[in-house]
Amino acid sequence: MKSIRRNTARVLLIAAALLLALFMTVSIAFAAPTDEILDFTITVDVNEDASLDMTYHIEWKVLDDSIGKLEWIDLGVPNQYHEDITPISDSIKRIEDNGSSLAIYLNGDGYGEGETVTVEFSMTQDHMYQIDKYVEGETVYNFTPAWFTGMDVDQLTIRWNSENAGAWQPDCLQDEGYLVFDAGTIYDGDTFTMEVIYPNDAFGFSPERQGTDSGGGGGTDYNGGGFDFVEGIAAVIGVVLFLLLLATPFILIFKLISWLVGGTGFGSDKETEKKIVRTKIEYYENCPGCGAGRVEGKDNCPYCGRSMIKSKETVEESEIEKPENYTHKGTYRYGDSPDTYIRVNVISVPVSRPRSSGSGSHSSRSHSSHSSSCASSCASSCACASSCACASSCACACACAASGRAGCSVKDFFRDSIHRGRILVESKREN
Repeated sequence: MKSIRRNTARVLLIAAALLLALFMTVSIAFAAPTDEILDFTITVDVNEDASLDMTYHIEWKVLDDSIGKLEWIDLGVPNQYHEDITPISDSIKRIEDNGSSLAIYLNGDGYGEGETVTVEFSMTQDHMYQIDKYVEGETVYNFTPAWFTGMDVDQLTIRWNSENAGAWQPDCLQDEGYLVFDAGTIYDGDTFTMEVIYPNDAFGFSPERQGTDSGGGGGTDYNGGGFDFVEGIAAVIGVVLFLLLLATPFILIFKLISWLVGGTGFGSDKETEKKIVRTKIEYYENCPGCGAGRVEGKDNCPYCGRSMIKSKETVEESEIEKPENYTHKGTYRYGDSPDTYIRVNVISVPVSRPRSSGSGSHSSRSHSSHSSSCASSCASSCACASSCACASSCACACACAASGRAGCSVKDFFRDSIHRGRILVESKREN
């Protein structure tokens, strides 16, 4: 019996080692950046009707083509209210409009390692301002350019026509009638936000065409481009299965080591109990960075990114009033102060109980079921990590991680459903 158990353990160890090696190889391949943005410049001119003429200039360098050559780029834009999308550079074959993002297809056979492609196009963008946002009588444009996951932008510059502008932030240089916001290097996943403020009579501002705090300019919405509900569910299931596959070697190794050293893995008698962790949070009434008022439900200022948390401490049940009101996961207002809250987190804590000497097969069955439940819970938690948290609460331009590399085999699973149904903008240079 002991010999069988040792052989089984040896086989499981070998299988786990092979899976771990495969996982590490895949992880290394995914971790290394495949692309780099050398220069990302956006030039903005305000029209008489308060819409924006925007020209995008992107210099994109391919660092690694092992997953495929660069054939098209998915770029996040402020919102779906744009028109007159016009390719300028010869590198663009065509542009497909998906509302909050553009698929820019490139001429040629694709760009390989060490090659750089310059992409330039223009469009007219609307619904980008808010009337009387901070002060009555003033209209604010708030703009966060598309950001990129998995790569850095060496130089981000926004050139905004300064005609009629009354104020702006952050501070910037002025050059030939333009406010030049030099953001420098934007690292993987980081963002940069600027805003320009005008008198309400500077342009033809209209309440019907302004952005809203509910996210009028934020996020990439694939639902408008043929990505229907069934395909969305299939994509989510695929991501969850992929994440579960990556986690399998670690689960096996943990279970195997626990089993070998003490029997706390397969067939153990370990259970869990719920523990409530309460955190008392006090927010600043106004942002210590830019002075803007706090936005409900936001830990960071949506305008300058500064933390709005004044103090945070974990409190015991005996230290708060009416603890029975704070037993479910969430954030709740506390006391009379409008800026003090209790954040509740419910976690599972392992609790050991004595091993039963009898009915060993029953114990094994019950805990096998428990292990499956844990794995299912883990998969659900991992799926949450794919949610996009847009850093905007106004009419800014958020890519929400949609901007990035495309045209490689890794994304073929999603490619057809994402791009079916897009509005097509053909280049005038295409034969």
